[in-house]
This record gives sequence, structure tokens and C-alpha cells, in this order.
Amino acid sequence: MLGKNRDRVSIVAAILQASRRGSTKTGIMFGANLSFSLLEKYLDIVMDADFVQFEGSKYRLTKRGCEFLRQYENFEERYLRAEKLFEALVCEREQLTRFCEEPKLLQSVR
Repeated sequence: MLGKNRDRVSIVAAILQASRRGSTKTGIMFGANLSFSLLEKYLDIVMDADFVQFEGSKYRLTKRGCEFLRQYENFEERYLRAEKLFEALVCEREQLTRFCEEPKLLQSVR
């Protein structure tokens, strides 16, 4: 989803993915592709939601964070499949539309 504006849930998931094995703020910032100010804002959110905790010098996922991330990744997989199906259906509709117009094109050539 890089290159697109991400919503709050996607940013939270990116932080959790970057924190999966334990990470510093800098590691999360680069792993989640966030500016420092956005990282600060969202770290507060994920910590308040009990998704991440600070242990020693690293941020680590909690059980709650692991569960959220599991559900998010399942959702994202299904969403991407649905998006591809939708794109295929749009193409199919365009082909049907062209098919309906072909007799008119043939008549205008005659």
C-alpha cells in the first residue's frame, strides 16, 4: 500500500509489523515508512490500545497486538483479492459494452 494515503488502521498495522520482533523507534519509523512526528502520534495510540509495550530499549508486540495484526493481515489478504476481482469485473463490463457497440461500428463502415 505504499504510495497511497494510508488510513489509521493501516498505519497501526505497519507499526505493529515493524515491532513484531522488537524494534527501536528509528527501526519502526523506517519499517513503517513514517515521519518522526507521525511515529510519535501513532506510538501513543498503539501503546494506549495495549498493542505494543516498551521493554528495555525496544518496542514489542503484546498478545493483543499480535491478535490485531493477525486479524488485519487476514482482512488485507481478503481485501486485495476482492479488489482484484472488482478490477476484473470492471474490465469484463467494458468488454461487454464494446461488444454491444460492435454492430453499430460495422454498419457505419458499410
